Amino acid sequence: MLRRFRIEEGWFTLLLTWALVIVASAAIVSAELIAGLEIIPVVSTLAVLTGLLLAKSRFSGRTALLMAVFYGLFLVTFLIGRSLPDELIWRERIFDLFTRQFIWLGKAVTQGSSRDGLIFVIHTSAVFWLLGFSAAWYTFRNPKLWRVVLPSGLVLLSVIYYYYGPKPLVTYLALYTLIALVYIARTHLVDKEKVWRSSSVRYEKSIRFTFLQASLLAAIIALGIAWGLPAANANAAVSDVIGDTGVNDTWRGFQDNWTRLFASLRSYGTTTSDPFRSSLSLGGPRTVTNSLVMDVYLEERLPFVYWQAVAYDTYQDGGWLITSDTDQVLRLPDEDQLPVPDYALRKKVIQAMVNFVPNAGTIYGAPEPISSDRQIVINRSLDDEGKAIIHTVQSRYVMRQGEKYEVSSNYSIADANSLRQASQSYPNWINERYLQVPELITPETRALAAELTAGQDNPFDKAIAIRNYLRSNIRYNDQIEAPPDNVEPVHYILFDRQEAYCNYYASAMIMMLRSQGVPARFVAGYTQGEWDDESSSYRVRASNAHAWTEVFFPGYGWVPFEATASIPTGDRPETFGNPGDAFGNEAPLADVDRLPEEIEVNPDLADAESLADLLEERGDQNPNVNIGLDLVWRAGLGVVIMGIAIAGVYLANRANRRVESSVSRSYQRLGNWAFWLGILVQPAHTPYEQAKLIGEAVPEGREPLRNLTYQYVKQLFSPARSADADFDPRQEWKRLRPHMIRHTFGFQLQRLRSYRPRKSDDETK
Repeated sequence: MLRRFRIEEGWFTLLLTWALVIVASAAIVSAELIAGLEIIPVVSTLAVLTGLLLAKSRFSGRTALLMAVFYGLFLVTFLIGRSLPDELIWRERIFDLFTRQFIWLGKAVTQGSSRDGLIFVIHTSAVFWLLGFSAAWYTFRNPKLWRVVLPSGLVLLSVIYYYYGPKPLVTYLALYTLIALVYIARTHLVDKEKVWRSSSVRYEKSIRFTFLQASLLAAIIALGIAWGLPAANANAAVSDVIGDTGVNDTWRGFQDNWTRLFASLRSYGTTTSDPFRSSLSLGGPRTVTNSLVMDVYLEERLPFVYWQAVAYDTYQDGGWLITSDTDQVLRLPDEDQLPVPDYALRKKVIQAMVNFVPNAGTIYGAPEPISSDRQIVINRSLDDEGKAIIHTVQSRYVMRQGEKYEVSSNYSIADANSLRQASQSYPNWINERYLQVPELITPETRALAAELTAGQDNPFDKAIAIRNYLRSNIRYNDQIEAPPDNVEPVHYILFDRQEAYCNYYASAMIMMLRSQGVPARFVAGYTQGEWDDESSSYRVRASNAHAWTEVFFPGYGWVPFEATASIPTGDRPETFGNPGDAFGNEAPLADVDRLPEEIEVNPDLADAESLADLLEERGDQNPNVNIGLDLVWRAGLGVVIMGIAIAGVYLANRANRRVESSVSRSYQRLGNWAFWLGILVQPAHTPYEQAKLIGEAVPEGREPLRNLTYQYVKQLFSPARSADADFDPRQEWKRLRPHMIRHTFGFQLQRLRSYRPRKSDDETK
């Protein structure tokens, strides 16, 4: 029985196969996307062992696959079922797991959102069961190394690509690459050993260790060279071509569906492109890093400002969407500013931005952006007069780290008294899009909103009353768990949890305002960041990622309100220019007219030289310095690796000269080279027979082959036991070597072309 299940390929092959799957599973556990993923390495290990046993069994491929599915279903259900409450019997646990799955499938079909975190654990466990089983199967039953290396590698790459947290998951990729290269070399040797044994070719067992050493060294060198190469920059032309093909839209749709169906996963502040998408789910805990996003240079400091990325209009199934009729419009720098509504008490503000995010696409700006010096794509809807309501602004071409751009915005400086006196007669487009309240919003939420606003006769004071209640009664906590699947998220944080972070604060304020007839929308982006007086700029980091509420006032447009308890309120002055409040602390804004076009701005801020001067003032604070140092470090590492490669070539040439200067070593090399030419030299063959066989494969080299063989025979069997004194083997090799190399490559290429995979057991029946 034990002999039947012995590992002919060796235990080390099994270890490498298991390591490929376990590294990918360890990466997803390290990402800490949600609780419960600790079972993934256990599932992976059991899957590899199951795959090994079935691969070594006498079952057909179809039977083994059915058994693997059955075992996987049982083990995954058992392991995950153990995490359910102890008071549930196993029948109830199994029913609960299958019910969750059917509910999730229903939401996937109906475009709903799921906050059931256990679904992600179930699906991930199933994926790694398949990865582990297939890795063992395609190693020990039907060897196909790329079906082992690629699936786990692609899963690992997807985890690293979508992970924006602080842990260096790229080290898992480096380790996986190293193991994969050694695995490929090891399986190649195993395949060759089978050929040698079937041909009765004797070989030393120590070749395994020698081959392992060589493959490990080659893998380390290859990995080092790849690591030392300069990173590829974003390419605008490529981005434009890809954008025209619709690939970006496809990926964006996939990302939106992912966040919708797995809303409970931990989200991380990102240092990669476009963290803000066309949908947003109210999910589980979030973690933000302190990495740089951008620097924003202004003519003067603003009292309080946000950097807008996306404005949502519709709350649906515990998340925000852009569902109004929108279109995308390309705007060029030399065109007029965007046709936005003319609102009162607005100041035109020009912002000079420096991007520190690789492959960025979002154009950020103070609300409300109206133009940019880049080619931009506007996602907009239209009001009743055909004016643009901007949802997102994207660069037409991908932006690299360190790239600069400018944005002009109509910045609201409306005072409290003006907003209190604003009309309460809303246009049709506002009533249709921004007073939407889903039926799922609970009566308790509506009643609380009515109670808080009962004594107020205008939308501004209603907004302040709700804002102050949320800031005073809901404690800030960005590590709250996702709401239970059967509980409405706004109700959950108002009455059950009474803890929240910005997404929940803003959502609660908007739903409460809308229930009282006050139009509001959800806006995401960044808070203002850290102000630097010397350079007149804000430094914005990933930790400044934020969401806030905007309320619409006829004649004044969208005005921000801050409900999140951890962020300053940015209170507006009671009257314009009134000292002692947030806006009044700044220098009064002179000659503010009703039309933003008539406001004068500093023209020097708009040209490239002025922007460059501003950047120079930041000195060593500019992250471009760090980028430069990183390039120097990579270039230095590349030089070191190149030096090692040159030294290796030099030492190899010296060793080659030692071999080719000796008659006996030259003859031994001919015998070794015969293998790569597809020539099977038997021990019974005489030197001349061996030379004849090689000469038939390399006709152009027959003369040097005969010369080398003749001198070897003379050295071995003549009375003098030496070759001719004037014979130089190296001269013969100069003539022979090019032909040997050419025919060797030709033979190996022909062998690859004619290669046919070995049929599996079930295919031969």
